[in-house]
Amino acid sequence: MEIESWRWAGLFLVLASIGTTALSAQDGSPLPTGVREWLERDQVQRWAQMIEEGDELFHGRSCVRCHGEGGKEGRWGPDLTDSEWVQSDGDLQGIWDTIFWGVKRDDFSDPARRFEMNPGGGARLEWDELSAVAAYVWSLSNGTYLPTGPGG
Repeated sequence: MEIESWRWAGLFLVLASIGTTALSAQDGSPLPTGVREWLERDQVQRWAQMIEEGDELFHGRSCVRCHGEGGKEGRWGPDLTDSEWVQSDGDLQGIWDTIFWGVKRDDFSDPARRFEMNPGGGARLEWDELSAVAAYVWSLSNGTYLPTGPGG
C-alpha cells in the first residue's frame, strides 16, 4: 500500500512538472528540446496517417472517378498533381473548402468540365476524413514533406 502511495506521488510530481512546463511555454519560454522533438515526431506521424487515409478515401470513394488515379488524367475533374489550381489558390484550407462545399456549374473556371462536384465529392465524409482527403490532395502537387532515409 505504501509503495502505491509513492507511485501516485511520483506521478503527481511528473504531471505537475509537465503542467508547469506547459504554463512556462505559454509565457513565451521555449519548450524543452525533448518535448519539442516529441511533439514534432507526433505531428509527422499524424500527417503521414492523414495522407495515407486520404489516399485510401480518394481511391475508394468517388474522387478517383472524376480526377483519375493519383489525381491525374481525370475524365471530368482537373489534374490535382500540377501547380495550377482552378477552384482555389491550392493551399490546404482552399482545398478543404472546395471539397467541403463542392463546385457548382456556375463556378467552373473551365467551361469544358461537364459535371458539378457535389459537397464532399458526393461521398459522406466525416470531418477527419475530409481533412485527410484535403491533405492527400495537397500532397499530390506539393509532396508529403515526410522525412526519408535512416531515422526518418
